[in-house]
Amino acid sequence: MIKSLTKMLSISLVVLSSQTWADALMTKSQYADYSVLYQCADINFHSDIIKKEAELIRIEESFGLNDDNFDAFDELITEYERDDTLLDSIRDRTKTECSLTSVASNS
Repeated sequence: MIKSLTKMLSISLVVLSSQTWADALMTKSQYADYSVLYQCADINFHSDIIKKEAELIRIEESFGLNDDNFDAFDELITEYERDDTLLDSIRDRTKTECSLTSVASNS
């Protein structure tokens, strides 16, 4: 019984510590902001790969994403994409914010 409790506690600590690290990398709100910007760049620069890549790099840098934390970010995406409410919010924001960005960039 003690072995099973110890094992369960150990697994819980690993899960909690990885979640804490992921939260430190980016909150859900920051992830939503990042996702909207990323999708807008994809939409607005779909025909110009050079501008698109430059914008995506700028977005990643502004959120502190790099090769050192890519794996943690990948895990974070998996976790946050389980949240349907968050994904719906990102979709809704993308529809409105990208159309505004697109109109502004075409002016």
